[in-house]
Amino acid sequence: MLLHFGECPELTKEDVSLSLLKCSPSSAPGPDSIPYSFWKLVHRVSPGILVSLLAPLLRFGHHPSSQKKENGVVLDKPCKQSYDSPASFRIIVLLQTVSKILERIVASHLAPIAGFTGLLHGNQCGSLPSLSSFDACSALTDTVRTRQGPGRKVSSLFLDIKGGFVNVDAKSLCSDLRRKGVNHYLVAWVRSFLSSCSCRLLFQGSPRVFSRLS
Repeated sequence: MLLHFGECPELTKEDVSLSLLKCSPSSAPGPDSIPYSFWKLVHRVSPGILVSLLAPLLRFGHHPSSQKKENGVVLDKPCKQSYDSPASFRIIVLLQTVSKILERIVASHLAPIAGFTGLLHGNQCGSLPSLSSFDACSALTDTVRTRQGPGRKVSSLFLDIKGGFVNVDAKSLCSDLRRKGVNHYLVAWVRSFLSSCSCRLLFQGSPRVFSRLS
């Protein structure tokens, strides 16, 4: 049986304030060069501006192409014997700040739905309210102690999966969301968010041109 959630709720000034509260003023901005401190000032002086800007995007499930451009800052990994290999560098991706504000709002809508419909594994701890790595460690410790016994040994296997999020198939993800009964506006926004993205790599001598990612 599918679970159907209501239409897109009205975006409020409090929703935007909560999203901005989680945005650090010290975080580097993306291609627009607009820091979070600017948006916090705008929202404090005139709270209706961001609400009017973001509410239609949320309601119609649309993420504009102007907000899909990213800066990929290429940084040297310290203490490498050679920097002839791409593996000697790491990339910090910087998104448009107004895009991140909307992303946090969408995440706040998705979080309770994901938990209620079983989109998340029962052991998921990261990126969830009131759960952290401490909870994950506590759960693992409890499982180990529970299964230990006379003549029994318990082993743990840890996997470091790289590039998981950037390789998510948008069609499969949206299909899963629809199958779980997630509202159309959220599915549409996720599909729009994951399509037609572009990024430019910033390093010494770089041409600073955007390349298509999806």
